[in-house]
Amino acid sequence: MNRTQRILDWSVSLLFLLAAFLYFSVCYGFHTVNLEQLQLFECTKSYFAETVRVPGGFSDYLGRFLTQFCYHAWSGALVIALLLLLVRVLLRALCRRKDALVSALTFIPSILLMMVMCYRFPTISLLTAFALALAAALAVTRIARPGLRHGLALMLIPVLYWLLGSFALLFALIMAVREHNRAFAIAAVVLAVACPLVAWPFLPYPLGRLLYGLSYYKVHDALPVWPWVAALASAAIVALAEIGIASGKLRAWPAFYGLVVAAAIPAVLLSSSRADEQSLEYNILTGKRAWNRILTEAMRKAPRTYSETACLNLALCKTGHLGGHMFDYLQDGPETLLPGENTPHQDGLSTAEIYYQVGMVNIARRHCYEALGVTPDYQNSAPVFKLLAETSIVNGRYALARQYLKALSHTLYYKKWADDLLARFEDGGDPALLEEYAVKRLERYKGPDYIFDYNRAGITLSQLLQESPANMTALSYLLAWYLLNKDLDGFVAACPFEGYTTTVPKAWQEAFLLYWQRSGAADEELPDFIDKGLAAGLAAFTRDFNANVPMEQMKQRYGNSYWFYYYFKK
Repeated sequence: MNRTQRILDWSVSLLFLLAAFLYFSVCYGFHTVNLEQLQLFECTKSYFAETVRVPGGFSDYLGRFLTQFCYHAWSGALVIALLLLLVRVLLRALCRRKDALVSALTFIPSILLMMVMCYRFPTISLLTAFALALAAALAVTRIARPGLRHGLALMLIPVLYWLLGSFALLFALIMAVREHNRAFAIAAVVLAVACPLVAWPFLPYPLGRLLYGLSYYKVHDALPVWPWVAALASAAIVALAEIGIASGKLRAWPAFYGLVVAAAIPAVLLSSSRADEQSLEYNILTGKRAWNRILTEAMRKAPRTYSETACLNLALCKTGHLGGHMFDYLQDGPETLLPGENTPHQDGLSTAEIYYQVGMVNIARRHCYEALGVTPDYQNSAPVFKLLAETSIVNGRYALARQYLKALSHTLYYKKWADDLLARFEDGGDPALLEEYAVKRLERYKGPDYIFDYNRAGITLSQLLQESPANMTALSYLLAWYLLNKDLDGFVAACPFEGYTTTVPKAWQEAFLLYWQRSGAADEELPDFIDKGLAAGLAAFTRDFNANVPMEQMKQRYGNSYWFYYYFKK
């Protein structure tokens, strides 16, 4: 390559780094954050020993360490982008030919791996294992003596299988095509394939998982084929670079980069799921208690699923807007307020957060345990441990709280929070005296809610209010529960209309107006807290409803009212 071509090559490399960083931090940031949510990395000797005792454990440990930085989307995106670029740089260094065609093709494995990182349950361990396999191949190919090189490569294959997992085969394939020695190539590939077969009788894993790789993907019932397509493509590119070409034959060298970029953009976009990204956004922001951020995002893109709407309703409640704005968004029954066991699209952590904020602490703990039970690859979850520690403090179970806090004290981003609470224990203080936990202890439900009956949630919410009348979250949820169940009598009996020092929320007024109308009372006797404009709105709604105006027109005119929900929601 001449100087101009080298400048172009490095420019495209930097452009790829920037594009990957922006994509995983801005466009797909909550998928990035979700990687951290699904693990609890502890900087301890026991955690290291437990991780590295299986094939691929070393690269998995390194990948889990780097996954911690996904706590923030920008730092996690930087880690992913740098690893993707490292794969490309190492592959290019392995190629003897450095012309534009080969250099452009060396981006393909990184693009394929980027596609995999767009799925729901990939791991950064996939990238670390891939990069380490290429680095090992590059190091061995630098040895000058062929005999030493071949012997070392064959000895390294089982070692790499234990350190990196099945990508030891990638190392073997690259060495095979680089050496031009048929006997060595056959021996290397056969040895790499034999490693998982030999290890299978001694390990408690299915052969399929050992062949694919234990830590490359969290879910093992629908494994993506692209990581191994990337591995085969890498070996093919190195093989192509072994073929000489006459100088001057590749005159259209800028076009090669253009073709790769043109193919990469749709490939990555087609591998992405905007629906999953939105669902993760609501759930993660709820776990981080970013209530105002949820409201901002809801104005930009309204929730679509039960779980998303439940997260939004909690944010509306915590910011004091549930009664005023809940019907600005599509409600679909009580499941969009308090998700139940059979609610579709339920997320364990966000559901636990909802019950915790309402005051049903033990129900929150149960959902935390369920969230841990369904975590792919059966790892613990740092945010779930955090909520379990908080619920233990609120319940006064300090010995159990210490266990969760000690585990979190060995992490990167939760360490300070955990250490501060542990310090209160050591100093003889009571963490429950902190304002947040003191309030939760007063508000929490003190009955046997481990046998909570979802269909009778209104009774539990009423008991919460009897035990702690200041629990405004429980009050808002009780009123919303009655409305979503279309129980106007229960709503009017529970709503403290005269107690509002400011305007009664819009949805509460609309429900009262509907109750008033159905009772047959005269409009002239409406209480003072009812807005006259809303009363006129109900009269207009009733005229249109009785005139059989089509539902779409009714939705356009009254879709953000409780009246529309009451009459048109099945």
